[in-house]
Formats: sequence, structure tokens, C-alpha cells
Amino acid sequence: MKITIIGAGTIGANLAKHLSGENHEVYLVEIDKEVALKAHEKLDVKVIIGSGSDPNILKEAMIKEAGLVIAVTPSDETNLVVCSLAAAMGTGKKIARVRSEELNKVIQEFGHSHFNIDEIINPEQITSESIVKIIKTPGSSEVADFANGNILLRSFDISPDSPLCGIKLNDQKLKEFSSRFLIVAMRNNGTLIFPRGDTQILDGYRIYVLLTSSFHDEFLDFVNPNMQKPKKVIIYGATTTGKHLAISLSKFIKEVIVLEEDMELAKKIANEVESIRVINGSGSETEMLKECGIEASDAFIAVSTSDHLNLISAVLAKKMGTKTTIITTHQPDYLEIISAMGIDVVINPHILATYQILRLLRGSGTRHIAKLMGSHTEVLELIPEKDSPITNAPIRDINFPKNSIVGAITRNSEIILVGGNVQIQAGEPVIVFCHEEAVQKLQKIFTKKKFF
Repeated sequence: MKITIIGAGTIGANLAKHLSGENHEVYLVEIDKEVALKAHEKLDVKVIIGSGSDPNILKEAMIKEAGLVIAVTPSDETNLVVCSLAAAMGTGKKIARVRSEELNKVIQEFGHSHFNIDEIINPEQITSESIVKIIKTPGSSEVADFANGNILLRSFDISPDSPLCGIKLNDQKLKEFSSRFLIVAMRNNGTLIFPRGDTQILDGYRIYVLLTSSFHDEFLDFVNPNMQKPKKVIIYGATTTGKHLAISLSKFIKEVIVLEEDMELAKKIANEVESIRVINGSGSETEMLKECGIEASDAFIAVSTSDHLNLISAVLAKKMGTKTTIITTHQPDYLEIISAMGIDVVINPHILATYQILRLLRGSGTRHIAKLMGSHTEVLELIPEKDSPITNAPIRDINFPKNSIVGAITRNSEIILVGGNVQIQAGEPVIVFCHEEAVQKLQKIFTKKKFF
């Protein structure tokens, strides 16, 4: 497929890399010459220097033949113009990044078709939703929801006092709950493991668990009986993400404090969001954190526009006694470095948006896509077609690609955490863990063979 991407920033460059790796013909448009040349050096795509709102540049980027146009420049207005021009030129699907809350409301009110858009991407909204899920799952650092929120993926770091520490997956203690949760992967010193029945859970491991949403609270008590639900959260940064968080968290957190050093932004969020306390000051200053009562906080969430200040403030907050630190960063290369500095959760909004777009691109057969942090492992929700190879035999007899595992299926509104004896039926959503190199092979197993 020919795909035109407008904007070679973090989202656009990541998309171009993934899509060219899947053998799509990618054209990447970037107005900044320096950014464009950098993309040209690193990516195996056609890079065109110019404005995405210039019809001649779009024609050069093969937009008339493109099956998909993705507009992800920093300007909402440019992205909307690109989609309108693409529609006029006969492009297939159109995806736009729209960050403005006001624009999003208008688009929702009048409908996507009125603006010639098929899908909207909002990295700040996706980030906020992800952080809220983490706060609702104390002890978890990576989260994703599947099957319309009925199946949850959560990760937990195992400590010596965890009831799971030292036991094997085939232990009777786990079998009692086998229909309600499934440990599908583990990480040990950066190495991802797809476990077997005799695999032992050890101190320092990170486990990835699939569980039914109805079992969520009970599992939290099981994996860490000493974990308490958060009562106080401090948000550093009255950004769009910070505002979304303040609104969402104040609905179930007793005390929410927003720390913002820009006086005007502090006043604005104080007027717009009820039931929160706003303090004007910097998160990198000890006295400000003391004023917030950092030592009694359950979580410190740094979502300011500065990656540097987010890191500094989170490290300081952790040192002063907060239980959990969560930060956002817009630099993909920072993820592993920041994790090594004791930060509990690191989120890159651009990466989250990238995978949301990939899910949309991969079509109706792929409902959701997530990626395990710091790895090349993806989590897919696939819909098998009628007479596809996956439906022809029990799971144990299917020739799956290396480093892939089926986790769960949805059958007649019931969630089934699967074993080798289960035979998947057409139309049943299936959650699969796999190395990113195995995605296309997996999709073939879920697709009916076509004869020409």
C-alpha cells in the first residue's frame, strides 16, 4: 500500500519506520529541512521537503494513489487542511492528529466526515487514560485493555514478600485461579520470557498478567496484600495531559494537588477543575514539594512540557518519600535511561499514539495493539476469519511463529484464558503476545487463504 505521512516528528518517523518495515511504500513530508534530512538518513522511505498544506507537495508525495494519509504535524490546522486536500484528491483513509480540546469537541459534535477525517489521534488524551489505569492498579507499571475493557493486561514487579515469589506456574496455588488470570510473560534483567508450567517466578522479575476485569481488585490483593489504594496524588504540570488527569483522578482520589510554576496556567486550571488544590511553584524545588506534602503522597505524576524537569522533580519526589513516580517524556531514547534512575513508570505519548495508528492501519482484523516497554514484543487482539488456519485445530496443534503465545479469547461474551486444548472459532477476539517480527506471520494464521 502507498502511504503518505505528513510530519517527520517522533510520531511520523516511528510510523514511517514501522510501515516501511512491513513493506508498505511510504512517502514522508516534512517542512523543516534539518528534520527531513535526518529522516532521510535513518529511514528507508521517500522523504519530501515542503509543506503538507501545499497541493503540489502532496502530489509529489503520491497522495492521489495513497491508500492512507496520516497527518501528524504539530499544527492541528495543518493536519485538518491535509485531510481536506487528501479527500479532494481521492485518497483512501485519512488520520489526523488533533490536540486542541475545542477542536476535538467541534469534530465530535459535527462528525468526522464533515472534516474529511476517518480517525483522530490525541496523544495527550491517550496518555492521560493510560496513567489513570496505572493509578487504579497500584503496583502496576504497564497497562492495556482488550475486549472492550473486559480483559486487562497488567504488569507487576515481584518483591521478596510477594505471595507469588518463588512459586512455579503449575503450582496448585495458581491453578485455583487459572480461569481468572494468566501469566503470559516475564521479564528478567531486560530479557523477556514466555513461561512454561515449570517456570519459577523469582524476586526482581516483572510479570505480565492477563485477567478478567471482574477479578481486578481481588488479584491486586493476591499479588500484594500490603498494597493500598491511593488517597493522595500530586500532578506536576497544568498541561493538557495534567488537566485531563486532574479531572479524572479527582473522581476517585481523595486529594489531588496540581503543582504549576506558571501563574496564569495555575489560575486557569484552578478555575476549570473543581475539587483539586493548585499550588504555584516548581516541582524541582524541595520547599514546593514539602508544601505539597510529598512525603504523604501515593503518587507523583510529572507531565510538564520539560522532559528534564519531569525527571528532576520525580527523582526528588521519590527521595522525599512519595510511593510511586510517573513521568512523561517525548524522547524515545530516554526511556531506558530514565527507568534506570529509579522512576517507576515512564510514558512516551508519541509512542502510544504510534501504536494507536498502527492498530487502525492493520484493519478490522486487529482491534488493539500495545507494546511492552523496552522490548520488541507486541500484544494484539486479532479476529480470526472463517476457515483461517487458526480455526482448523486446537491451539496445541497450530504452528505458531517463534516467540508468540495465545493468552485469551472472548466467546459468547465470556472471557476464556486459553490452554492448549481450546480450539478457536471464527469471529472470536483473540489476544496474542508476539515478537514484532512475527506479526505478519500471525496475521496469516488468522486470515483465510486466498486463491487467485
